[in-house]
Amino acid sequence: MDLQAVTSQLYIVAGMLQDGSEVPGLVAHAAPPRAARGRTHDRLFVHLTIGDDPAETETLAQDLLDAITRRYFATTGSVTAALRDAILEANQLLLRLNMTGSGPSYDGAVSCAVLRGQELYLVQGGESLALIGRNFGVERPPARRERMTPLGRSANLDLRYLHNWLEPGDMLLLADAGLADVSSEQMRPVLVDSTVEDSLPLLVEIVGNRSARILLVEFTSETAIDLPVTARPAGPAPTVPTPPSPESAPTILSQPPSAEEPARRGVSIPDLELPSAAELQTTARRAGAQTARGLATATGWTADVMHRLRPGSPPRAEEEAAGWAVPLLAAVIIPIVIAVVVGSVYIQRGRVTRFSELRRDMQAALIAASESPTEEEQRAQYSQALRLAAEAETLRPGNEEIERMRTEALDALDRLEDVTRLRATVLYRYGAGTDLRGVVLRPGLNGDLYTLDGATGSVYVHETEEDYVTLVGEAPERIITNGQVVGTHIVGTLIDMAWRPSGVQVTADGLAVLDGRGALLSYRPSFSDLRAVPLGLASEWLEPRAIAQFNERLYVLDSGAALLWRYFPESDGFYVDEAQRSLTLPDLDQAVDAAIYSEDGSVIVLYADGRVRRYGQDSLLWDETTLYANGLETPLVAPTQLKIIGRGLNSSIFVADPGSGRIVQFSLGGTFLAQWKAVDTETGEELFSRLADFDVADTPLRIFVASGDALYVAQQP
Repeated sequence: MDLQAVTSQLYIVAGMLQDGSEVPGLVAHAAPPRAARGRTHDRLFVHLTIGDDPAETETLAQDLLDAITRRYFATTGSVTAALRDAILEANQLLLRLNMTGSGPSYDGAVSCAVLRGQELYLVQGGESLALIGRNFGVERPPARRERMTPLGRSANLDLRYLHNWLEPGDMLLLADAGLADVSSEQMRPVLVDSTVEDSLPLLVEIVGNRSARILLVEFTSETAIDLPVTARPAGPAPTVPTPPSPESAPTILSQPPSAEEPARRGVSIPDLELPSAAELQTTARRAGAQTARGLATATGWTADVMHRLRPGSPPRAEEEAAGWAVPLLAAVIIPIVIAVVVGSVYIQRGRVTRFSELRRDMQAALIAASESPTEEEQRAQYSQALRLAAEAETLRPGNEEIERMRTEALDALDRLEDVTRLRATVLYRYGAGTDLRGVVLRPGLNGDLYTLDGATGSVYVHETEEDYVTLVGEAPERIITNGQVVGTHIVGTLIDMAWRPSGVQVTADGLAVLDGRGALLSYRPSFSDLRAVPLGLASEWLEPRAIAQFNERLYVLDSGAALLWRYFPESDGFYVDEAQRSLTLPDLDQAVDAAIYSEDGSVIVLYADGRVRRYGQDSLLWDETTLYANGLETPLVAPTQLKIIGRGLNSSIFVADPGSGRIVQFSLGGTFLAQWKAVDTETGEELFSRLADFDVADTPLRIFVASGDALYVAQQP
């Protein structure tokens, strides 16, 4: 079902409602006739704030709105990637204007939303406010942080993302950050079970004597209309001072690029740098010195041999035989020594020459990539630069110029492949011999996270603050270990773990750990209580790999039996219904993980060969071909874990793919949303390439990774 949008704009200055036709900084834009592929049915909504007085910056705001709108509808790929590119272009334009220093500097904030079918995509930068009204209340997505980088102050903009499924009657409100103190209860009559016509008078009351610019959108299945808007007063609006001429400052804000100009997605490449005369002289001297040292050593050894060969007194008979051994040895060894010395000189010269060639080839590859007309050619050139960098690293480790060019190539590939780069740091390092295989976050306000060590068969709990990053205490507590006696059960090989919330049958929240000996271990942190619950049919398990949950039921993925064993809740235990003992889906013998969506019981299955499929009522809802059609460009190589993160309709699917060194996010409808890579700050290696398990905390995004003997957290710098 494709939803329609009913929009209205509200402009209030110091409690006075402004009449007119437009509100500065707001736009609701349908796709233009020549929109890029995949954009023809999108509807774009933008709320832009520049400076403190919208009337003074109206012209500047309109330039930036035009840039955002033009860039979004001209960019192919996923919705979130296009929104990000559009916001970053506007940020760059404002940053250039601020850097000229010829006039006042402006801070900015933006909220960009896109309606596609029944899906809403939202990206925010700076201090901006967005509210969504649903039938169950008012949502404030995403959460605002204490410090937000405004537009126009830094090239590294901190963006927040949201994807949501909409129903007819839902509403979206985009407003200035000055209304952030209005509670959700005050906004409930405006956004829940209301219409745009009824909400406008309520908004005027809420704003009161303050100033506000509000874009209100009602989503409906009926034909869309745009209501009249209240905007700025009639008359000419003040304009921002004209930026300096191109000769005096590098700004293009007054003349943004045309829609026909191709998007430049390469990196800034320096001019080709050749070694200086001093560098060449130093290199030659170094090679000559090493050659001289080698020849001196050989000459000294030869002189010693010749001294022993110098004619003297006639040798005695018993020494005559030994005397011939020295000349013979010298005749054999001297040519070998000379060959080694000369060879070392050529090797040294060859290494210097090869390193210079690699450096020039890397520069040429980066330049060629920036000038390539297609993304495929750009990827090939940047990949070639990375291969050359790997070889140069073996010849001269730690060279700053090689590292700089390698970083440029990596950043460019990330942009081409729509990758967001995270910074990974060690949260806790365990002792030698540890092999972490699992990590689980405790939801709620208490924090705490749990890890599973596959080497010792132990489960640890780290007490943390609510952010999960601030550890409480120096060391984790071990709560489960192999061979431990729990009631009448002896703990065996621990396979998988997950957080099990309370419900009708489950009396308390806790950590659920699957024991290969046919039991579910339940640890309830509120009571520091550990129990072992036997699972029927365990004798029929062949190769249990993972657990999944739905409606308090427990499912065990058994790739050996190609089944999902099903267990129904009974108090804090389980029973088996012989008529519904298992769930059979195609190719479960090749599955590596599975998850069940809490709203409808649909099953998402992840396969070792990169397939991802969603089944509902034994029918296929979508598969990996849907993902490729909806924005995923690089196939999954060797995925290992699948998780559904979020609640209800705000949930999305996260897939860990160590084969390509990334974590990919999809919507429940099979649309590509985002993908991340992370570099270990200690080693410089790609962290997700050696990932064993992960869990996600959002708003702000934090990805917790179990790898080897360390627990990592990856987040935006």
